[in-house]
Amino acid sequence: MLTNITQNLENKLNGIQQKMVEYETKLNQLEEEKEQLRDEIVQKTNLLVFQLDRQEQYIRRENILIYGVEENKKDNDDGEKVLFKIADEFEMDLEDNEIQRVHRLGQKRRNNENPRPIIARFVSYKKRNEFLTNKRKLKNIEDRL
Repeated sequence: MLTNITQNLENKLNGIQQKMVEYETKLNQLEEEKEQLRDEIVQKTNLLVFQLDRQEQYIRRENILIYGVEENKKDNDDGEKVLFKIADEFEMDLEDNEIQRVHRLGQKRRNNENPRPIIARFVSYKKRNEFLTNKRKLKNIEDRL
């Protein structure tokens, strides 16, 4: 009778050990799958970051930055006026609907040693290039602005 109990306990122990081996195998498989999924997520995230950066660069291609234009202390929105004055100096036709947005970058500074740059976003890349090709006419324009 004691041998039967011992045999029965050994059989149960063997069954438990087999199940442990099965669970360890499944656990290792799950860990491998988890690592594969993590690597895939990292790759896809890197791809999305790269694509987002390319898209942002593409969007910024209609922008220009204008440096060195003194700020008008009385007028808060002088960026658009400056852009139109420059276009007039270029003898270039520039309409309101060809500009999407114009403003100064950054916060107002107490000392106006270095004026904030002006960023202008054109509606079309073609109009932006037309504006930039005329920049050689900018020599000695500071006096007229």
